[in-house]
Parts: sequence; structure tokens; C-alpha cells
Amino acid sequence: MPSQNPMSMPEPWSLVAEGYVTESQPAFAQYCREALEVAGFKGAGTVLDVACGPGTLSLLIQREAREVHAIDFAPGMLACFDREIARRGIANITTYRMDGQNLEFADDSFDWAFSIFGLMFFPDRQRGFREMLRTLRPGGRAAVTAWAPVSDSTAMQAMFGAMQAAFPRRPEADSAKVLTLEDPGNFRREMQQAGFVDVSITPFDGDWPVADVEVFFDSMVRGSAPITLLKSSLSEVVWAEKRTIMLEHLRARLIHLPTILTSRAWIGVGMKA
Repeated sequence: MPSQNPMSMPEPWSLVAEGYVTESQPAFAQYCREALEVAGFKGAGTVLDVACGPGTLSLLIQREAREVHAIDFAPGMLACFDREIARRGIANITTYRMDGQNLEFADDSFDWAFSIFGLMFFPDRQRGFREMLRTLRPGGRAAVTAWAPVSDSTAMQAMFGAMQAAFPRRPEADSAKVLTLEDPGNFRREMQQAGFVDVSITPFDGDWPVADVEVFFDSMVRGSAPITLLKSSLSEVVWAEKRTIMLEHLRARLIHLPTILTSRAWIGVGMKA
């Protein structure tokens, strides 16, 4: 039996929550804005934010939406989000610790549903898509983002290349071909199989500026759940050695600074008939 993907468990996301707020949230906001644009979001409705993290999307639409119901399974992420809600005195966002594969909402509850780089990690994505569809009202729209292949993203190539230099992968690691949302055709099929209609998959290249290699690397580490989880499993001495290898790899390739790397995402949009 294959081992469970650690990214489908809450602990890594709680571990990285504070780094997400300072490092990933500003970068992810551009993907949220594009998802809202592609979905044709007009506000004034009731919104479901699945795997909301520290609330990047919810906070962007708070002034437009009538109500936002945001769910996540990681208590660390929700703690960061709740802290920001309290700081701003926001009254129309409600957070819940909840499994996106088992939404505790009635059928036909929401006008809009979003999942920004969350549903892609669900062990049962079909169930996640079906739950989003079930809780949408007829005519409601959903938008889900997922990363494109590393080969389409210079930012991901830089970081994964550095990781491979420090942690050479075993040959068998690439042997199993698993259908993921990296494939836009599979992305479309999964949404359609869940029952969505008028499904579209749109690419979007987000910008990741690099002015200093060390600053870029440390920012990516603080905002990446997989890398933070890996770091936490190593001694300080071993991590320092690996960090040196990764920085040397990046410096050899990111010569002309400042520069802007990109990371491509797919935005899947569908409607409930």
C-alpha cells in the first residue's frame, strides 16, 4: 500500500503557517486575483473558500462578498487567519476547521467556491470536487488553482534543481506515473466527472522577483510546506550543509540579478448546472 502523501495531512501546513503569511501570501495573491478574474467574480454573494490557509483569497474579497465561509484542516493556518480577522475587525468572514472532502454545509449554500492550491493535495480529489459542487447553488461557479509541471515554471525549476543537487533523487522516484492536476486535460476531466459544466482550464504565469539569491532561497524555504517539513527532519548541521549546496547551485544559475522568475498555474473554472 502506498504511503500517504504528507502534504495531505495538517501538520506540515501548521508548521509553515507563519512563513506562509510573510513569504507565500503576497506571491499567492496574484494567483487569487487571476482566479477571481477568470471566474468572473462579481461579489455580493456567499463564498466558500476551501483550504483557505491564512486567508489570502478571503481577505481580498472581504469588502465585496456578502459572506465568506473559509475552511482549512490545519489549525496553524487558521490561527494566523483568525488573528488577521480580529486585527482588522472583519465581521463577514467565518472560519472553520474542516475537511474539504467532507464539507459540513447544506446543499446549494454558496454562490461561489474557490480553492487556491489546496484541493490539488486532497487524497480524494474527486470527492473534493463533488463536495464543492454539492454546496454550490445552481448557476454557482467554482475556481480551483493547481501548479503546472515544473518544466513550465522557472521559479520551480530553480528550487527543484537546487533540491535535487542537495538531495539526489532515487531512480525509482520517477518511475510511477500518477495522474495529477499538473495535466490540464486531466484537470478538465476531473472537474467534468464531478459534475461541473462549462469547464475551462486557463494558464497563468505568476512573477517571482529575485534580487538576491540567499534572500530568495530563504523566502522559498519559509513559505514551502514540503521544504520546511524536510528541514525540520534534519539536524542543524546537516541542513546547513545542504543549504550551502543549494545556494551554490542557485548562484551558478541566477547570474544576472535582479531578475523575475515565473511559476505557472492552471486555473480550473466550472459551473453547477
